[in-house]
Amino acid sequence: MVEDHPMVREGMRSLIDGTMDLIVCGEAGTPDAAVEMFRREKPDVVCLDLMLGAVDATPLIGRLRAEEGGARILVLSVKDEEMFAKRCLQAGALGYLMKTESNDALLEGLRKVAAGEVFLSTRIAMMVLNRVHQPVVKGLGTASLSEREGQVFQLMGLALTTRQIAERLGIGIKTVETHRENIKNKLGLPHGAALVYEAMKWVKQTLDGKPSP
Repeated sequence: MVEDHPMVREGMRSLIDGTMDLIVCGEAGTPDAAVEMFRREKPDVVCLDLMLGAVDATPLIGRLRAEEGGARILVLSVKDEEMFAKRCLQAGALGYLMKTESNDALLEGLRKVAAGEVFLSTRIAMMVLNRVHQPVVKGLGTASLSEREGQVFQLMGLALTTRQIAERLGIGIKTVETHRENIKNKLGLPHGAALVYEAMKWVKQTLDGKPSP
C-alpha cells in the first residue's frame, strides 16, 4: 500500500485485513520506499495513491513495473479519471479507481488486479462500454469480426465473465462461448488466455483513442 497519509493507510489496512483473502504486507509513503518495499515483500498487488504529497506518482508505476516480477498496480486517485486513467494504464497500471468509489469497489479492484485483470472505476468502464455499439478498431485482424463478435471482444476486455457478457448483450451463455471461439480463430490466437489478454490490451488502447498495432 503506497499512500502518504498515515490515517488513510490505517483505514485501508483495517478494511483489507478484515477480509478472508487479502492482507496488507507492507506500507510506504514515498516512491523510493515503495520500490524498496516491493523488492522485500513481493506483493501480489500494489495499491498506489497517484499523488504522494506534492509528488506525481505516475513515474513510480514504470519503476515498479520494471522490477523483477513486474508489479500489478491498482491506482487510487481523486484526479480527473478521463485524463489520468489513460496515463496510468499507459504507464503499466492494471487498474484505476476513484477514491469516491465504495469500499467494495476497492476490494474488487484489488482482487481483479492481483489476478492480472484490468479494473476500471464505474465511470471509465461505462465510457468504454459506450463504444460497444461502435465498430471495433482495426488492427490485429479485428476488421474480420462481426458486429456481435466485436461487442463480445470489447466486453471481454473489461474482464466481464461469460455470464456477465451474456446478460449485458441479452444472449445465451453458449452463444457467447461460440463467439469467443470464433473470435479466437479469426484473430489467430492459440488459446483463451491469449484472447483475454488481447481484449484487455484493446481496452487500454481504446482509452487512449489508439487502434491496436
